[in-house]
Amino acid sequence: MNLYVFEIRRQLKSLLVWFGVLALVLLLFMSFFPSMADSDMAQLTRIKLNAIPPAVREALGITRTTDFSDILQYFAYTAQYILMAASIYAAILGVSALVKEEAEGTIEFLYAQPVSRTGIAAMKLLAIFTLLLLFNLLLFAVSALLFEIFRHPGYEYLPMLIAMFKGMLGGQAVFLVVGFALSSVLSRFSNPGPIGLGLFFLTYLLGNIALINRDLEWLKYLSPYHFVQPSTILADGGAIQPPYPLVMLAIVVVAVVVAFWRYRNKDLMV
Repeated sequence: MNLYVFEIRRQLKSLLVWFGVLALVLLLFMSFFPSMADSDMAQLTRIKLNAIPPAVREALGITRTTDFSDILQYFAYTAQYILMAASIYAAILGVSALVKEEAEGTIEFLYAQPVSRTGIAAMKLLAIFTLLLLFNLLLFAVSALLFEIFRHPGYEYLPMLIAMFKGMLGGQAVFLVVGFALSSVLSRFSNPGPIGLGLFFLTYLLGNIALINRDLEWLKYLSPYHFVQPSTILADGGAIQPPYPLVMLAIVVVAVVVAFWRYRNKDLMV
């Protein structure tokens, strides 16, 4: 049995549902761009945004004065909502990876196969990362198509669009592996959906607290979502601000080590 292929096939329907919903959201957002690009509308929006306190603007993903008449800046602002949903999907994907076998009673079938617990965990992790990568590639393709439809002739967007999606994938990968680590310790009766939602919104709230209260600024290191906000990546020329890449790498390494160690020593209910 190829556990890697089996896991991808089992999760493919869920991936397509999430992708379909977010593709429609992208289409809806981008269909508003021509009206936002109108000079009067852009000026009115700028005035309204400047009236919002800087800390609140930053919490809303408007770290600098956003020009909604520029398609990349407009997309970067709207993409933060895509990042939210994609991060939740990644967290749920990770949380459900290992606990699902106990909940559905298929762990006994896996034990009958010539594969170790380490092999099961490795194939599961590889499969869910493949799914997350495919999910982002599909969203990138839709985004590039919408840029081709709505951009001005000669407008160059591809390098920055790639940079934003690379950053967003990195943030989602953090939620994926943290969820995977949680999956190795949860019981068979756990519900991955609410846990994945809770994981995202807890870290999102901590990040917003850090933005609003400078005395608690250290909390931002607990919010992967705020590491890779598209508007910030665009404003910084396509780069993720240091030391966030190192923080993300450290979280990934620790989460993977914890997941493999805990799963190898877990008492599974068969």
